[in-house]
Amino acid sequence: WPNGVSMKPKYRHSSIAHSPPAGRSSLLAALLCLVVAITAGCGTVQVELESNFPVPLVEPLPATVGIVISEDLLSFRHDEEIADAGSYELTLGRAPIDLFNSLGAGVFGSYQLLESVPEDGAFDGYLRPNIQQIQFAVPKQTRSEYYEVWIRFDFEFLDEEGTPLSNWMLPSYGKANEGDYGNAGAALQAAALSACRDAMAFFSLNLSSQPNAKPWLEQTLGGANSAAPPAISKEETR
Repeated sequence: WPNGVSMKPKYRHSSIAHSPPAGRSSLLAALLCLVVAITAGCGTVQVELESNFPVPLVEPLPATVGIVISEDLLSFRHDEEIADAGSYELTLGRAPIDLFNSLGAGVFGSYQLLESVPEDGAFDGYLRPNIQQIQFAVPKQTRSEYYEVWIRFDFEFLDEEGTPLSNWMLPSYGKANEGDYGNAGAALQAAALSACRDAMAFFSLNLSSQPNAKPWLEQTLGGANSAAPPAISKEETR
């Protein structure tokens, strides 16, 4: 895998109730490739959406950042059975590798994907993304033509020695019209991609003005008055 990350995913499970977090309209940014396995009736359909991942068009922060892709993130799996709609299994596979390669290339002056925090202090700071929760709803539940997905990301900020400084919990939302896709798997996939575009765009646009990121930015960039770029979006942080 790129930048030295090489781990074979094992699986940890997520069991979610249907109480969706607040949604927001999707923004343009990096995409996430997810693997959705849908079990219905007597067969299992596996759908994998592959795409090029655009680099966010923002002013890069002048810092060298290690992005830690943990086994927990790679092994995240959500299983759910919906009455009269079948059983659903959602896994991330190698999607985080491609996603955070694009995010790192756009947001930071220099970056590297890592399996863990190294001991040599070669980076100004570290970002450790994770997923806390995934929820989704199918048309039978929404009583509409839409599949909807909610993803709650957890971005942990660590200093140059790997000491955690703060977290940014970032909820995201996406939906897709079932009529635009050939099957349930493709529609759910598109909704998940929309949720990931929403989260990654919000992160890219609002990192420099996010209060929870301020201690990390000040330390990573060398002080409170260092050359951090101004906020690019006036939208309120979540």
